[in-house]
Amino acid sequence: DRKADAVFDLVAVAPAKPGPGAASGVAARRNAEHVMRSLTNMGLPPSRVTLSATNSGQIQANEVHLYVR
Repeated sequence: DRKADAVFDLVAVAPAKPGPGAASGVAARRNAEHVMRSLTNMGLPPSRVTLSATNSGQIQANEVHLYVR
């Protein structure tokens, strides 16, 4: 409500070299989709969220990053 024009980038991040707990980017993407559903269930219009996926050599397990633009 405070910043009605804010838009968000939701990024599924998977390890570049998956370990036992992070078999693939599919799990990271699924987690990001769950976050997206939670945001829309709280009333955020889906048009204000961009969903993407990437890999990172800096992490050991799947992560979901949310950025405000």
